[in-house]
Amino acid sequence: MKKIVWSVVALLAMASPSLAQDKKGYIGISLGPSIPLGDLASKDIDNESAGFATSGAIFDISVAYKLGKGPFGITAMLRGQANPMDAQAFVDGIANQNPGVYWTVESEGWSAGGWMLGGFGSFSISPKASFEPRAMIGFVNAVSPNITITGSANGSSIWVKQGTSSAFTFSYLLGAGFKFDLGQKFYLLTNLDYLGSNPEFSNIDITASDGSRSKSTLSQPMGTLNWGLGVALKI
Repeated sequence: MKKIVWSVVALLAMASPSLAQDKKGYIGISLGPSIPLGDLASKDIDNESAGFATSGAIFDISVAYKLGKGPFGITAMLRGQANPMDAQAFVDGIANQNPGVYWTVESEGWSAGGWMLGGFGSFSISPKASFEPRAMIGFVNAVSPNITITGSANGSSIWVKQGTSSAFTFSYLLGAGFKFDLGQKFYLLTNLDYLGSNPEFSNIDITASDGSRSKSTLSQPMGTLNWGLGVALKI
């Protein structure tokens, strides 16, 4: 009987480090590139929804926690992202439609930030690694860029300015990634996801060098493919 007892004690001693690492959740931070897709990335000057966006960056803070003894749980995230605007492609498009004029464009970029909530699964693929798909919904505050277009010809120039605007809108995220165990306190996280929203920017100021002023409304589909790499604290 003593041999059996000591065998159980020895097995528990050997297993205790791994049991201590088997946490139900984590709090993590990640960052990485953000690639615009669809209308947001379009460089077609004839497309009213073309965003002329280029690759940018994301930063997020996420929390995930398993429910019960199964592989599924809930997750929440704060996400911020920015995508510059390709001013040169915009200039080229205008110049092709209006030859004989020297055009310049000054612009800021597209940005969005908000929170998401949803569910995830955690499926072990090895003692140290898990595959984790997730689906989330939430709201983001999207911001459109300031744009100034200047045309010069025959010694004179004119300009038109489009002001910035913000819009609070519904968004969704679909993605998957891997979680790697780095010891008793930390995980390494990597995720690939698609974030989609369709903000409508209203009351956009349009001013011109001739003194005219007007308001405009813009509906801009915003879809981005994002890859994040980060570290998480086990909880």
